[in-house]
Amino acid sequence: MGKVKYIISRVRKMDLSGMSPLADKVSKRSGKPKLAVMLDMVYCGLKYQAGYTDYELFAMERADAEQRKTYVTRGINDRLVSRYNSPSHRHVFFNKDEFNDRFDRFLGREWIKIKYPEDSGYDFNAECERLKSFCEGKNEIVSKVRDGMCGKGVDIIKPEDYPSAEELYKYLQSQNSGIVEECIVQNDEMNKLYPGSINTVRMVTINNGKKVTLVTAYCRIGNGGRVDNFLSGGMMTRVSVEDGKFMYDAVDSENKVYEKHPLTGTVFKGFQIPMWDECVKLVKEAATVVPEVGYVGWDVAITPDRPVLVEGNEFPGHCLYQLPPHTPDNYGLLPLFENAAKAE
Repeated sequence: MGKVKYIISRVRKMDLSGMSPLADKVSKRSGKPKLAVMLDMVYCGLKYQAGYTDYELFAMERADAEQRKTYVTRGINDRLVSRYNSPSHRHVFFNKDEFNDRFDRFLGREWIKIKYPEDSGYDFNAECERLKSFCEGKNEIVSKVRDGMCGKGVDIIKPEDYPSAEELYKYLQSQNSGIVEECIVQNDEMNKLYPGSINTVRMVTINNGKKVTLVTAYCRIGNGGRVDNFLSGGMMTRVSVEDGKFMYDAVDSENKVYEKHPLTGTVFKGFQIPMWDECVKLVKEAATVVPEVGYVGWDVAITPDRPVLVEGNEFPGHCLYQLPPHTPDNYGLLPLFENAAKAE
């Protein structure tokens, strides 16, 4: 009886209005009746902790029971975060200034913190002088809000557009900027993908207390904009953790598949990320700095000389993990995470 009550309570909490349009999409592409799709969505939510967005995004209607239980769903991803990432230490990743301070040796670029009147020792004139010195010789700088996520709150600024350091500092404060950084210069090979953005590699690690494992990796590629984020107009593909080569064609957030980049013509499948061994070494070393946060999605950029950290995500989004073009056998990535948990 208790199990029945639990199921009923879970169903009642589901946003059926949000489910309906996604069920329409699945019904049209699969030929299955919408009601059957919605019932299956509810079932997968109860059985596999998959939200209906997971169901549509990963095309779970195509998978059988054996395949479905290998997916990293929203609920399972939440469990991974709860298992490995201590709430008392996640702020190091969430706050941009704290992250840069702790991981400075992995950044490979200059940066400064933007301070506010409530900060200890705040002196507006002194901070403006520091910003002025930082901006010297730089055509552009990058501003990031202190707690921005998913590429939001990132601003590319030309210091010459401001009449004084004081005006620029006031602007940064008005935008809730946490830090400003020197712009990253991208490796020529990565520019072949798309030179208009820094094409970062998301490298997901598990530190189980005994060993750091690189579980999976993806490359995000810009497509007409200044950012590469998958949910902000970019595209992505899965990368082999063994050799750093693209395993599949790229896909965008509208599920459009690209054999080659529409603007540069670069073929995706088989593309080799430069300095891959150094990339792997970088994230494995970074994963030991705050061991209390053991499940991290690291964003890595490749410069002409070395790979560098852009940021670390203490709540890695699982939406990239099992996109249909990258799971042709309909199997998900959960076994890779389970193996990382047992690694010694």
